[in-house]
Amino acid sequence: MDIFKKNRYSKINLRESFYSKLEITIKCLMLLSLPIPFTVVISLIWYHFLYKNDIHFNDKLESIVTAAWIPTFGILYSLLAAIIISTVWTEYKAMRVAVKKYDFETFIDLQDEEMSPLVHILMLVLSGSILAAFMGFKYPDVISGMMLISSTSYLFLLMFFVVREIDDPCSGIWIIKSIHPEWLKIEAKEWRKIRTKKAREEFQEQFKKQMDK
Repeated sequence: MDIFKKNRYSKINLRESFYSKLEITIKCLMLLSLPIPFTVVISLIWYHFLYKNDIHFNDKLESIVTAAWIPTFGILYSLLAAIIISTVWTEYKAMRVAVKKYDFETFIDLQDEEMSPLVHILMLVLSGSILAAFMGFKYPDVISGMMLISSTSYLFLLMFFVVREIDDPCSGIWIIKSIHPEWLKIEAKEWRKIRTKKAREEFQEQFKKQMDK
């Protein structure tokens, strides 16, 4: 078998390439549409409970929020978001490499690794604080307020959905398609129990030999 490519495009099926790109486009659109219902709800809550009732910060408090509240929570959110994206993306790439190398042990160890709920709670509090600050401003008209509230909430929600998709690449919209089917039939926790039991037995055997010397 000749493992060297004689022509970069000699084995590319144009039809398969087209359908592959179309599938990716559809998945991107689906992912981009996920935050929309929640964004609409948040925008309507702001409109009916705050804007229509003329509830907003006074001028002095608005200056403090603009100068301190939003920048502080914004920086904390950005740092945490960068760490989370880096973490889940590293695990995602490791799983893809494991699939390519047929490294089942690495794959099974990462398959059910998920971001801690505590991290999601912290992200929720930070993003909610920033969004609450934007919702408390006095806007000149409903259109400008709706645009700012909806765009801010949409970006926060999109970040959450993207992290969730990358964090679980075996299900959902954005999955690793090349995962070997037989791998998905194995329960990760049960496999690790068997592996741990075997490793413990080997350790106890080695430990007993050392103690008998």
